[in-house]
Amino acid sequence: MSNRMTRRRFLRNAGLGAGSAVMLAACQPMADGQAGEDGGGAAPAVEPVSIISMTWGRAAMMEEVAAAFVESNDGAITVENQTLGWGDYWTKLNTLYASGSPPDSAWTHTAWVRPHAVLGAIEDLNPRIDASPEFPDDWYGSVWGLFTFEGGQYGTSWDVGVQGIWYNRTLYEAAGLTGPGVGSTYADLLDASLALTTDRGGNHPQDDGFNKREVAVWGMSNMVDNWVNEIRPQAVAWGTDVFNEDETECIVNSEATVEFLNYYLDAIQTHQVHPSADLIEGLGNLFVSGSSALISTFPGIIDQFDGSFEWEISPYPMGGDSGAHTLNVGGSAFSIPSESPRPEEAWAWLAYNAGEEAHRIWASTGIINARRSTSKYVLEMLDVPDTFVEFYMDRIDEFGVPVWQHKNRAQINTALTAAFELVWLGDRTVEEAANAVKAEVDELLADA
Repeated sequence: MSNRMTRRRFLRNAGLGAGSAVMLAACQPMADGQAGEDGGGAAPAVEPVSIISMTWGRAAMMEEVAAAFVESNDGAITVENQTLGWGDYWTKLNTLYASGSPPDSAWTHTAWVRPHAVLGAIEDLNPRIDASPEFPDDWYGSVWGLFTFEGGQYGTSWDVGVQGIWYNRTLYEAAGLTGPGVGSTYADLLDASLALTTDRGGNHPQDDGFNKREVAVWGMSNMVDNWVNEIRPQAVAWGTDVFNEDETECIVNSEATVEFLNYYLDAIQTHQVHPSADLIEGLGNLFVSGSSALISTFPGIIDQFDGSFEWEISPYPMGGDSGAHTLNVGGSAFSIPSESPRPEEAWAWLAYNAGEEAHRIWASTGIINARRSTSKYVLEMLDVPDTFVEFYMDRIDEFGVPVWQHKNRAQINTALTAAFELVWLGDRTVEEAANAVKAEVDELLADA
């Protein structure tokens, strides 16, 4: 099957209008050394070549990496970093792809790498990797694989985003409990949460007089906030899923998934160990404030801690009859557009970003690199427990479930969140919400 795409086809699949493509294309500068209408030769060979690299964030860090890259190649290749916000980034990048005027290199993400690969918008990098013996090969497989599609490699990994359980070790130890870890089940999680949840009068949920509107410490919180990053990997840990294997159907109404979702409905409404949204509105992050013993989250939360308690990391527990521990593993990568004006120079830029110097710079900003040998550079910057290293670095590939990919991921997440809002408030059953939202999600899945 050809990987080439027509611009009309890309516009249709990306959901963009032709007018916006023409407008943005008209704003693109001429390539360095390109002759104008009056003729004229290319720029002298001694002139540096400038490439455009588009990203959706980390502008200051990318400028630092670009400066180091220029120094490494003695100024032969310079980099113009163009940084936009997340939403604006994908609108502009898809428009540039459709107009045939892409940047030289572009950051890519798990939500878009597959659609772009199918449409032929980005290169399969395997030929370049194979021709570069010095290119690193110690990537986390679960992260590198996020950008692999039908045998092609459509991105060189940049960061690791791992989501699992974080628990307040100080609270657990004070209650005489051992925190979750390898071997823990969802039943264990509930038992611990019943012991840890305490209202301001010292009552637990099973005690007479317990007041869920005056809770001092919740056993767990924020476990069902995000379908892609929290609920789906936990469903897999339960031995089920939210989508079928080929991702063409939403199976949120399947027996096993309904059983899993009812676990959290019971945790919120029956056992009262997890707050519903109405009880904690405006209170901020309960885990950071020490008002929750357990949360599902990413490492970015570290910057919010004030040192008032000790915390640890765990994979999601095992659930159901065939469950297994999971961690939600995501990340981003660098790609080369198929119509990149300067693909060779873009590859030099990508290869540099796969190396030691760039990874040192990334780590200095708190990023976990996607290579095993460089991921721990971040430990020079962060004070983290051994379980962080164990589960968010050493055992990523053992427990990692690749973050779910689809170009309509955000819309699907929104649809599921809206459908279950009343469920978590106790005003709708899991079955009702699951059956009601299935057709909407199936339609979004079909738009692949």
